[in-house]
Amino acid sequence: PAAAAVAAASATTAQLVEPGNLYPSVPSSKPVEWVKIGAVALGAVAGYYFFNNTDPGRAVVAAALSMMSFVKDQLSHIHIHEAERGLLETICLLFTSIVCVPLVVKGVPGGNAVLGYLLGGAIVGPYALGLISDVNNIKHLAEIGVVLLLFNIGLELSLDRLQSMAKFVFGMGTAQVVFTLLGVAGVAMAVAGLPGPGAIILGGSLAMSSTAVAIQVLEERGEMGSRHGRAIFSVLLLQDLAVVVLLMLIPLLAPSPDGSSGGFARIAQALALAAVKAVAAIVGIIAGGRILVRPLYKKISEFANAEIFAATTLLMVLGTSFLTQLAGLSLALGAFLAGLLIAETEYALQVESDIAPYKGLLMGLFFMSVGMEISVQLFLQKWKEVLAAIVVLIVGKVAVMAAVGPLFGLPRLASLRSGLLLAPGGEFAFVAFGEAVSRGVLPANVCNLLYVVVALSMALTPYLAELGSRLGAVLESSDLKTLQPQEEEMKELKDHVIIAGYGRVGQIIAQMLSEQLIPFVALDVSSARVSVGKKKDVPVYFGDAGSYSVMHLVGAERAACAIIALDTPGANYRAVYTMSKHFPHVKTYVRAHDITNAVNLERAGATAVVPETLEPSLQLAAAVLREMEFNTEEVSSIVDEFRRKHLADLQLLSASSGTSLGYGFEKQKKEGGPAGAGSGSVMSSGEGTPILTPAPA
Repeated sequence: PAAAAVAAASATTAQLVEPGNLYPSVPSSKPVEWVKIGAVALGAVAGYYFFNNTDPGRAVVAAALSMMSFVKDQLSHIHIHEAERGLLETICLLFTSIVCVPLVVKGVPGGNAVLGYLLGGAIVGPYALGLISDVNNIKHLAEIGVVLLLFNIGLELSLDRLQSMAKFVFGMGTAQVVFTLLGVAGVAMAVAGLPGPGAIILGGSLAMSSTAVAIQVLEERGEMGSRHGRAIFSVLLLQDLAVVVLLMLIPLLAPSPDGSSGGFARIAQALALAAVKAVAAIVGIIAGGRILVRPLYKKISEFANAEIFAATTLLMVLGTSFLTQLAGLSLALGAFLAGLLIAETEYALQVESDIAPYKGLLMGLFFMSVGMEISVQLFLQKWKEVLAAIVVLIVGKVAVMAAVGPLFGLPRLASLRSGLLLAPGGEFAFVAFGEAVSRGVLPANVCNLLYVVVALSMALTPYLAELGSRLGAVLESSDLKTLQPQEEEMKELKDHVIIAGYGRVGQIIAQMLSEQLIPFVALDVSSARVSVGKKKDVPVYFGDAGSYSVMHLVGAERAACAIIALDTPGANYRAVYTMSKHFPHVKTYVRAHDITNAVNLERAGATAVVPETLEPSLQLAAAVLREMEFNTEEVSSIVDEFRRKHLADLQLLSASSGTSLGYGFEKQKKEGGPAGAGSGSVMSSGEGTPILTPAPA
């Protein structure tokens, strides 16, 4: 059984690291089948004509509406207690999700789980079967899913990395919100005739995007660490802060009994107060969290109780979210801050594992609550207005990002792809429109139509992401000049990692760096590999890592380190020599093909050399030992002992060859004798930590 498990795991790994798959640990999302989509669209047009312009079609529609009314009437006569109603609604939601999600994923071209949840919500919502009567209660619970999603993102970041994204967050994010607000407000005033206050609230609401849907799609496609993925995340963070401003503007812009709205001085004073409260809350949470989080988790972990540990995590998330809401900020922002604080502790991995089941279920509930806002009847009545509004919204927001992105160092293609995922409306629009109607800022009939526009635009997000990928494939042609690094794109890079070689090893390293949002640049002399990388918006370029001019273009003088994993020993040697000669302050880590090649690489100036055959051989040997009924502790001990002996052999070789070969360890001479003499030898890492290794037998 163990051997079968190892074989299955090996097969899975081989499948995931195919050259065409840029993200080895994340399966690629299902490609969109455009021919099927075209067929479905034609079928929809034909169906619309049949059901609206023919007598048999109108009869079918009337029969369906009559059946729905009959079902609603029968359900309304069933008298159940409130507790039983809640249980029945839960069962209904679960049943709908397990039916709709697989059907959409398997049956709809380009369909994914998000579309399945949206469809399920539309079916059971108040505008269809009406099985869920109180949508607001569902929304309150579903919002916890968004909270946990932002908490999980915070766990994968750190305050230092967030600080490095400040230009995108506060610069590009602010520009996107402001310019979109002005554009939508102008169109609303010119076309719909809305007054200024209503147009401003409408523009600000539609400037927001869906954090939950956009991030879910990025994670499904493995693009969270790409350039457009980081840009999207930065803009979404700023939008979470802008929500506070917009919610404060609604009552200030509401008409008073005499018909006038708040003056400029009153609005400015309220916004200044909100900014002070927001800054104080964020600084207070970060400062207090850094003092309390680690000791709290240390004390809780001593109880060795998984349930108490998980409860502590939920308390941290919900408590911090509540504090930010008291300060006028969003729940999701508080959860994100909690994730950032826990990410700096050693408990982050366990915490992430604990919240995964809650996050998945509640995110599905959130998407279903959005689907409940879709009114099929209203769409059929005003489909022309709805489609026109969706087109204007998407085209306008894409145009804003295409113009704003390059001003902050984002390449044009990445700006377009960012705009496509930020173009749909967001869940905040439902809250803002409801508040605006109650305050008399926006008319109810306009907001009812916009509910459908926003919900349907959110449903288009997966298709817009795929369109961005196809657009990248078209714009990034196979012309080598377009694949080469451009100085304008690289001038902002600092403390990044350079990956020379984008084969299997390079792709795995790139995936690990992407997951941690660590900036990197990859080089390869295979235009096919580079083109595949460009389709995923990964920063990989065509270029020879042994050329000084190419390394200068990718900012080698400002890099944190370089990883050399090229296909041939000669190419590795040239790249290491170039780095040690022109950029000696940059540490270089190299994959060696064999011991002889490793010695030459050390002499050329490599900081650390890892023989490519050692670790895979040890992993295979460990699988064989486990099959031979050695227990886990014995296997670990045998493998570690062999590794230490191998390192000792490398140390003796380094003593005779004058190098410091072996995983970056530097040879140290024992007092009173040469390195390797006696019963053991001592090596220290670059950090000065001594490592005892026995001499070979």
